[in-house]
Amino acid sequence: MKKILFPTDLSEAAANAFIYSLHLASKTGAVITTLHVYRRPEVKSAKLPRTLEDFYASYDLEEFQNYKDSLPTLREIQKNSGFSHVKVNHVLKSGKTVDTILQVAEEEEAEMIVMGTTGATGLKKIFLGSIAGEILEHATCPVLAIPEKAIFDGLIDRIAFTTSYKEEEKKALRKVLEILEPFHPQVHCINVDLAHTDFQTHAMEKFKQGFEENDHLQFHVLDGNDIQEMITKFLQENDIDILAMVTHKRSFLEELFNYSQTKMMSYHADTPILSIQAHTLE
Repeated sequence: MKKILFPTDLSEAAANAFIYSLHLASKTGAVITTLHVYRRPEVKSAKLPRTLEDFYASYDLEEFQNYKDSLPTLREIQKNSGFSHVKVNHVLKSGKTVDTILQVAEEEEAEMIVMGTTGATGLKKIFLGSIAGEILEHATCPVLAIPEKAIFDGLIDRIAFTTSYKEEEKKALRKVLEILEPFHPQVHCINVDLAHTDFQTHAMEKFKQGFEENDHLQFHVLDGNDIQEMITKFLQENDIDILAMVTHKRSFLEELFNYSQTKMMSYHADTPILSIQAHTLE
């Protein structure tokens, strides 16, 4: 991985997520590009009066100054975390937040987007939130979403990957292994069997084919009646650092969250989520 895009709204949640991007960059040798997007006030006029031109110039200058003033905080985080050696570029752009983030990610050829999520009370808000949800839906590279309550212990050595043992998820798992290989993590592939049959176990055995060479990979079928409870328990008992999963288009997620059995998508608000978009696996 050579390039990481780090969108920031200059909040504490973003500062917390910055630590994750530094660790990833240090391990992979990637360059981080921080990006702050601001929105100019909209004025419906074919031609701006001189006073409005001056206003916009003043507005841009103020946004620039605000961003400039925030950079020492990021540099301090970088220094205190022992990552002064990581190369970090800073970009300020005006425009629509989601569109601009996606555009810069394409222009920079970012291989991952790392971003904080503010006020998340579970994955439902992360995935369906106005900004993070749009990024997760349309990004063409993996997205690491860091809830504001996530506490980084300095290690990324325990990963959980949720799977229903579909073929497309093999590609996603290989992507996760590739991204996190420098950390040499233990990766747990987990599935919750609500039907209490041998079907999922058989599916797991078939899914494991092709991964025999990876001795850091474990497969689990969790038997239970409540997906949320089982996944949360697994994350806590195994001190999972990142929960990885395949995500789909917004319409799929909206349908998913309206279905009572899919409370599983809100299982642990404090665990960072590594999203591999289904449309990038085709």
